[in-house]
Amino acid sequence: MNCPYCGKEMTPGEILGDARSSVRFQPEGVKYTFGDTLCGIGKLTALRTKCVTFHLPANFCSHCRKLIIDTEVAR
Repeated sequence: MNCPYCGKEMTPGEILGDARSSVRFQPEGVKYTFGDTLCGIGKLTALRTKCVTFHLPANFCSHCRKLIIDTEVAR
């Protein structure tokens, strides 16, 4: 997927989170270790709170620092 802001290629992956660690972005095909998590690798610095366990597909642009999430909202 190309970034809608700058047109450069985005990195596919997912947003992960659980009650034990911060919410983070993990690129597709990459497995972070427990040590990586402790060091803060992939941590989303804009998030202010911790969440329950979840996995959410997303695309990240390292140039613009934008994260794109495709979703639907239940009505």
